[in-house]
Amino acid sequence: MKYLQFRWTFIFGGLMTLFFFVCAVVSIFWTPYDPNFINVDARFSGMGSPGHLLGTDTVGRDLLSALLVGSRLSIALGCLTAALSVILGAIIAFIAVGSNRFVDELLMRLSDVIMAIPGVIVALVVASTIGASATSTVIVLSIFFAPIIGRVVRSAVMPILNEEYVLAARQYGRGTTFILFRHVLPNISSLLVVQFSLYTASSVLAESGLSYLGVGIGRPQLSWGTLLKEAQEMVGPGSSLMLWPASVIMFFVLGLNLLGDGLRDAIDPKLRKIREADQVV
Repeated sequence: MKYLQFRWTFIFGGLMTLFFFVCAVVSIFWTPYDPNFINVDARFSGMGSPGHLLGTDTVGRDLLSALLVGSRLSIALGCLTAALSVILGAIIAFIAVGSNRFVDELLMRLSDVIMAIPGVIVALVVASTIGASATSTVIVLSIFFAPIIGRVVRSAVMPILNEEYVLAARQYGRGTTFILFRHVLPNISSLLVVQFSLYTASSVLAESGLSYLGVGIGRPQLSWGTLLKEAQEMVGPGSSLMLWPASVIMFFVLGLNLLGDGLRDAIDPKLRKIREADQVV
């Protein structure tokens, strides 16, 4: 039963994630309208209106086109942030375990300090300094996610360094750098993939929150968070506009989390042994 649960979690999450990636790719070549085109005569058109499948916003811009175009930036920003965070986190972990105890403790305490600072405050400072943009959002999120991933990677690397094949490599005179990249990195590659999928979801959520607060991405650039911010500014007849960006954010994050859980279940040796034992029983 757990094996079937793993399979459906992985497949369902993968299909949901693939759907949004396909939408992002399609939006590069085609959208029903220019998402920034204003048509006051068609403002507040409801779902299913002629020519507007999901309706229009407060100034007559097509919602489906905006969601499609917004998916490009939201997904790209989420993937880029997650990739940078994983790379920086792995570097932090490798430096920590490959150095002496003082450097290890120093890096961990610096990580504690960074994690203790409210991210929203830093985002506000960065936005006021270099402006609210996709670049500033990626920088802020990567700085805050990297220490968390670094701790996870470090905890996974420490037991590997005590394995017999690593000790044998040391006996043959292999240096720490060689061991980390030749023996340790291949063994934690699956962990890094899982962290990438999970933090892509976290990055999309964080970007949406920052854009909602006005320190993220704004027009003419479009993201799901931008659409959410614009929708919440209209109370009353436009309040239902929040449904669509909120829904796509929720389902995309859900798909990535299910995919990440499925990947973790597939590559975690302890969970794999549990599934094999259940099948035997």
